[in-house]
Amino acid sequence: MKKLVSLLTCDKSIWLYPNGFCLVDGAHSGRQQFFRYADGDILSVKALEFFQTNAADSSDVEVVIANEPPVVIPKELYHAEDAQKFVALQFDIAKLAATFASDREPYKLVYFLYQNEKNALDRLSFAKHFVSYWELICRHVQQEKHADQLLWVAEHEGFLDIYAEKKGNMMLLTRFNYVTAEDELYYIMNVKQQCHLKDAEVRIVSENRRSPLKNLAKKYLDNYLWID
Repeated sequence: MKKLVSLLTCDKSIWLYPNGFCLVDGAHSGRQQFFRYADGDILSVKALEFFQTNAADSSDVEVVIANEPPVVIPKELYHAEDAQKFVALQFDIAKLAATFASDREPYKLVYFLYQNEKNALDRLSFAKHFVSYWELICRHVQQEKHADQLLWVAEHEGFLDIYAEKKGNMMLLTRFNYVTAEDELYYIMNVKQQCHLKDAEVRIVSENRRSPLKNLAKKYLDNYLWID
């Protein structure tokens, strides 16, 4: 996660995941804490406690949206006013509060906030700047020298994010739920096969401190880099 945090412009950041949120204070050596969602307004309360501030604080905070994979739309089909039509093909549009878009040639990546996430964020007076988790992954890939074939794997607790690239072109961007490490390995190997990435370098970053994948990666992946 440190690799992605370093790409942010704000010291304070809020990372939104399907099962909870992570608060990161880059000004204090990357201090971070993960919270699971629960009843009540836990996000706004915990954010004020974590950043040791008050409800009137209007300083900058970066909100990293990792709640769902973005909807990938070819640029020639993308129009801002019609973006929600594409999103509605995969998600319940009635539950969404705001959509955003970023570029990843030759696509537009459309991501969004759920209404409950927006409600919690609105209770914080921070000046909020929104960025997609996937956009950060793409930025990191562009900055780093790597092989012509690349799989970027982000392991979270219970789900796995995979970004596949071949000769600088995005091949796949998706998310899988897993129960066991064998599930994770299966998804990685299946993506390599389906995208014809036999020789791909696999870069794995884990946000799961008790990663079940690490031992299997050593055993079955010939070309991989584990990023702690």
